[in-house]
Amino acid sequence: MDRRSCKILFFFLLPALAIALKLPSYLVACKRDDPKLDECVVKHGQEAIPKILGGDPKYRAPKLEPMDITELRVNQGTKQVGLKLILRNAKLYGLRNTKFVKAKTDLKKRHIDWTFKVPRVEIIGDYEVNGQVLILPITGTGKANVTITELDIVYKYEWDLVKKNGKEYMTFTKSKLDFKNGRTYFDLKNLFNGDQFLGNNMNRFLNENWKEVTKELGPAVGQAFSDLFRNLLTNVAAQVPFNEIYLT
Repeated sequence: MDRRSCKILFFFLLPALAIALKLPSYLVACKRDDPKLDECVVKHGQEAIPKILGGDPKYRAPKLEPMDITELRVNQGTKQVGLKLILRNAKLYGLRNTKFVKAKTDLKKRHIDWTFKVPRVEIIGDYEVNGQVLILPITGTGKANVTITELDIVYKYEWDLVKKNGKEYMTFTKSKLDFKNGRTYFDLKNLFNGDQFLGNNMNRFLNENWKEVTKELGPAVGQAFSDLFRNLLTNVAAQVPFNEIYLT
Protein backbone atom coordinates (compact mmCIF):
# COMPACT_ATOMS: atom_id res chain seq x y z
CA MET A 1 0.00 0.00 0.00
CA ASP A 2 1.44 3.39 -1.00
CA ARG A 3 1.70 6.42 1.33
CA ARG A 4 -1.36 8.14 -0.12
CA SER A 5 -3.52 5.05 0.41
CA CYS A 6 -2.27 4.78 4.02
CA LYS A 7 -3.26 8.39 4.69
CA ILE A 8 -6.76 7.83 3.28
CA LEU A 9 -7.20 4.66 5.35
CA PHE A 10 -6.02 6.44 8.51
CA PHE A 11 -8.49 9.26 7.87
CA PHE A 12 -11.44 6.84 7.77
CA LEU A 13 -10.21 4.84 10.76
CA LEU A 14 -9.48 7.88 12.91
CA PRO A 15 -12.96 8.11 14.52
CA ALA A 16 -12.78 4.44 15.49
CA LEU A 17 -9.29 4.88 16.95
CA ALA A 18 -10.27 7.91 19.04
CA ILE A 19 -9.74 7.36 22.75
CA ALA A 20 -12.47 8.52 25.11
CA LEU A 21 -11.26 11.13 27.57
CA LYS A 22 -12.33 11.85 31.10
CA LEU A 23 -13.32 15.34 32.16
CA PRO A 24 -10.28 17.48 32.99
CA SER A 25 -9.43 17.51 36.70
CA TYR A 26 -10.66 21.08 37.11
CA LEU A 27 -14.19 20.13 35.94
CA VAL A 28 -16.00 18.15 38.63
CA ALA A 29 -18.87 16.03 37.30
CA CYS A 30 -22.28 16.06 39.01
CA LYS A 31 -24.59 13.10 39.58
CA ARG A 32 -27.72 12.93 37.47
CA ASP A 33 -29.94 12.00 40.42
CA ASP A 34 -28.60 14.75 42.67
CA PRO A 35 -31.67 16.68 43.90
CA LYS A 36 -29.47 19.77 43.83
CA LEU A 37 -28.03 19.09 40.39
CA ASP A 38 -28.30 22.70 39.24
CA GLU A 39 -26.55 24.00 42.35
CA CYS A 40 -23.79 21.43 41.79
CA VAL A 41 -23.34 22.57 38.19
CA VAL A 42 -23.11 26.24 39.20
CA LYS A 43 -20.70 25.59 42.07
CA HIS A 44 -18.23 23.46 40.15
CA GLY A 45 -18.69 25.51 36.97
CA GLN A 46 -17.75 28.70 38.79
CA GLU A 47 -14.69 27.03 40.30
CA ALA A 48 -13.56 25.89 36.85
CA ILE A 49 -13.84 29.26 35.07
CA PRO A 50 -10.23 30.39 35.76
CA LYS A 51 -8.85 27.12 34.35
CA ILE A 52 -11.21 27.17 31.35
CA LEU A 53 -10.10 30.72 30.49
CA GLY A 54 -6.49 29.56 30.46
CA GLY A 55 -7.21 27.16 27.59
CA ASP A 56 -6.57 23.43 27.32
CA PRO A 57 -5.03 22.05 24.10
CA LYS A 58 -5.93 18.48 25.09
CA TYR A 59 -9.61 19.36 24.73
CA ARG A 60 -9.06 21.79 21.83
CA ALA A 61 -10.08 24.68 24.11
CA PRO A 62 -8.48 28.05 23.22
CA LYS A 63 -7.20 30.60 25.71
CA LEU A 64 -10.01 33.04 26.53
CA GLU A 65 -8.34 35.71 28.67
CA PRO A 66 -8.02 37.57 26.45
CA MET A 67 -10.49 36.17 23.94
CA ASP A 68 -9.55 36.63 20.27
CA ILE A 69 -12.18 38.19 18.00
CA THR A 70 -11.29 38.19 14.32
CA GLU A 71 -13.94 40.71 13.31
CA LEU A 72 -16.99 42.56 14.61
CA ARG A 73 -19.24 44.59 12.30
CA VAL A 74 -21.76 47.25 13.26
CA ASN A 75 -24.05 48.81 10.67
CA GLN A 76 -26.17 51.41 12.42
CA GLY A 77 -28.69 53.58 10.62
CA THR A 78 -30.93 56.06 12.46
CA LYS A 79 -31.90 59.72 12.02
CA GLN A 80 -28.98 60.82 14.19
CA VAL A 81 -26.40 58.14 13.57
CA GLY A 82 -25.58 56.36 10.34
CA LEU A 83 -22.26 54.56 10.52
CA LYS A 84 -20.41 51.42 9.61
CA LEU A 85 -17.90 50.32 12.24
CA ILE A 86 -15.58 47.35 11.80
CA LEU A 87 -13.31 46.01 14.54
CA ARG A 88 -10.57 43.63 13.43
CA ASN A 89 -7.83 41.62 15.16
CA ALA A 90 -9.46 42.43 18.48
CA LYS A 91 -8.97 41.01 21.94
CA LEU A 92 -11.69 40.91 24.58
CA TYR A 93 -10.60 41.28 28.21
CA GLY A 94 -12.63 40.78 31.37
CA LEU A 95 -14.04 37.24 31.25
CA ARG A 96 -11.99 36.36 34.35
CA ASN A 97 -14.68 38.19 36.34
CA THR A 98 -17.50 36.01 34.98
CA LYS A 99 -20.08 34.83 37.52
CA PHE A 100 -21.99 31.62 36.86
CA VAL A 101 -25.27 32.51 38.55
CA LYS A 102 -27.85 29.93 37.49
CA ALA A 103 -28.30 26.58 35.77
CA LYS A 104 -31.50 24.86 34.69
CA THR A 105 -30.94 21.23 33.72
CA ASP A 106 -33.54 18.91 32.19
CA LEU A 107 -31.76 15.67 31.30
CA LYS A 108 -34.98 13.93 30.21
CA LYS A 109 -35.84 16.63 27.69
CA ARG A 110 -32.12 17.13 26.94
CA HIS A 111 -32.31 20.86 27.47
CA ILE A 112 -30.02 23.12 29.55
CA ASP A 113 -29.98 26.85 30.35
CA TRP A 114 -26.90 28.53 31.84
CA THR A 115 -26.93 32.13 33.09
CA PHE A 116 -23.78 34.23 33.48
CA LYS A 117 -23.03 37.80 34.49
CA VAL A 118 -19.90 39.71 33.49
CA PRO A 119 -19.40 43.13 35.11
CA ARG A 120 -17.28 44.64 32.33
CA VAL A 121 -15.39 43.70 29.19
CA GLU A 122 -12.98 45.72 27.05
CA ILE A 123 -12.59 45.06 23.33
CA ILE A 124 -9.29 46.43 22.05
CA GLY A 125 -8.32 46.23 18.41
CA ASP A 126 -8.08 47.94 15.04
CA TYR A 127 -11.09 49.84 13.78
CA GLU A 128 -12.37 51.32 10.57
CA VAL A 129 -15.37 53.64 10.59
CA ASN A 130 -17.26 55.70 8.07
CA GLY A 131 -20.69 57.26 7.96
CA GLN A 132 -22.44 60.36 9.22
CA VAL A 133 -23.36 61.66 12.66
CA LEU A 134 -25.96 64.46 12.53
CA ILE A 135 -24.65 66.52 9.59
CA LEU A 136 -20.98 65.64 10.13
CA PRO A 137 -19.29 62.89 8.14
CA ILE A 138 -17.25 60.53 10.31
CA THR A 139 -14.18 58.66 9.06
CA GLY A 140 -11.16 57.09 10.62
CA THR A 141 -8.90 54.11 11.08
CA GLY A 142 -6.77 53.30 14.10
CA LYS A 143 -6.89 51.73 17.53
CA ALA A 144 -10.18 51.30 19.39
CA ASN A 145 -11.22 50.54 22.93
CA VAL A 146 -14.89 49.61 23.28
CA THR A 147 -15.93 48.93 26.88
CA ILE A 148 -19.24 47.19 27.63
CA THR A 149 -20.66 46.92 31.15
CA GLU A 150 -23.19 44.69 32.93
CA LEU A 151 -23.34 41.78 30.52
CA ASP A 152 -26.16 39.29 31.15
CA ILE A 153 -25.73 36.09 29.16
CA VAL A 154 -28.14 33.15 28.99
CA TYR A 155 -26.95 30.20 26.90
CA LYS A 156 -29.52 27.51 26.04
CA TYR A 157 -28.76 24.27 24.26
CA GLU A 158 -30.25 20.89 23.38
CA TRP A 159 -28.61 17.65 22.37
CA ASP A 160 -29.00 14.06 21.20
CA LEU A 161 -26.90 11.09 22.22
CA VAL A 162 -24.89 9.12 19.67
CA LYS A 163 -22.92 5.92 20.21
CA LYS A 164 -19.23 5.65 19.35
CA ASN A 165 -17.17 2.64 20.29
CA GLY A 166 -19.84 1.47 22.72
CA LYS A 167 -20.07 4.82 24.55
CA GLU A 168 -22.66 7.57 24.32
CA TYR A 169 -21.62 11.12 23.44
CA MET A 170 -23.56 14.37 23.32
CA THR A 171 -24.10 15.95 19.92
CA PHE A 172 -25.66 19.40 19.98
CA THR A 173 -28.82 19.93 17.94
CA LYS A 174 -29.87 23.45 18.90
CA SER A 175 -28.40 26.40 20.75
CA LYS A 176 -29.39 30.00 21.48
CA LEU A 177 -27.74 32.85 23.35
CA ASP A 178 -29.66 35.75 24.90
CA PHE A 179 -27.46 38.78 25.48
CA LYS A 180 -28.12 42.04 27.29
CA ASN A 181 -25.71 44.74 28.32
CA GLY A 182 -25.57 48.02 30.20
CA ARG A 183 -23.55 51.09 29.25
CA THR A 184 -21.05 51.14 26.37
CA TYR A 185 -18.03 53.44 26.15
CA PHE A 186 -16.02 54.29 23.01
CA ASP A 187 -12.47 55.52 22.58
CA LEU A 188 -11.56 55.67 18.88
CA LYS A 189 -8.08 56.98 18.17
CA ASN A 190 -7.10 58.87 15.00
CA LEU A 191 -10.59 59.92 13.94
CA PHE A 192 -10.62 62.48 11.10
CA ASN A 193 -7.00 61.65 10.26
CA GLY A 194 -5.81 62.58 13.74
CA ASP A 195 -7.66 65.89 14.16
CA GLN A 196 -7.75 65.95 17.97
CA PHE A 197 -10.52 68.55 18.33
CA LEU A 198 -12.91 66.78 15.96
CA GLY A 199 -11.91 63.36 17.30
CA ASN A 200 -12.51 64.28 20.95
CA ASN A 201 -15.87 65.81 20.16
CA MET A 202 -16.93 62.80 18.09
CA ASN A 203 -15.94 60.37 20.86
CA ARG A 204 -17.93 62.51 23.30
CA PHE A 205 -20.97 62.38 21.01
CA LEU A 206 -20.68 58.59 20.57
CA ASN A 207 -20.50 58.11 24.34
CA GLU A 208 -23.43 60.43 25.01
CA ASN A 209 -25.52 58.59 22.41
CA TRP A 210 -24.23 55.08 23.14
CA LYS A 211 -27.70 53.49 23.03
CA GLU A 212 -28.25 54.52 19.43
CA VAL A 213 -24.71 53.62 18.40
CA THR A 214 -24.68 50.18 20.02
CA LYS A 215 -28.03 48.75 18.93
CA GLU A 216 -26.18 46.36 16.66
CA LEU A 217 -22.97 46.03 18.67
CA GLY A 218 -24.67 44.00 21.40
CA PRO A 219 -25.97 41.29 19.04
CA ALA A 220 -22.57 41.14 17.29
CA VAL A 221 -20.79 40.55 20.60
CA GLY A 222 -23.51 38.09 21.60
CA GLN A 223 -22.91 36.08 18.43
CA ALA A 224 -19.20 35.91 19.25
CA PHE A 225 -20.07 34.50 22.69
CA SER A 226 -22.55 32.05 21.15
CA ASP A 227 -19.91 30.71 18.76
CA LEU A 228 -17.48 30.42 21.67
CA PHE A 229 -19.89 28.41 23.84
CA ARG A 230 -20.87 26.08 21.04
CA ASN A 231 -17.26 25.38 20.01
CA LEU A 232 -16.15 24.71 23.58
CA LEU A 233 -19.05 22.39 24.35
CA THR A 234 -18.73 20.58 21.03
CA ASN A 235 -15.01 19.96 21.51
CA VAL A 236 -15.45 18.55 25.02
CA ALA A 237 -18.58 16.54 24.25
CA ALA A 238 -16.95 14.95 21.19
CA GLN A 239 -14.18 13.50 23.38
CA VAL A 240 -15.77 12.92 26.78
CA PRO A 241 -18.59 10.33 27.09
CA PHE A 242 -21.92 11.48 28.51
CA ASN A 243 -21.50 9.20 31.53
CA GLU A 244 -18.36 11.09 32.46
CA ILE A 245 -20.11 14.48 32.26
CA TYR A 246 -23.25 13.50 34.20
CA LEU A 247 -22.50 10.60 36.52
CA THR A 248 -25.00 7.81 37.10
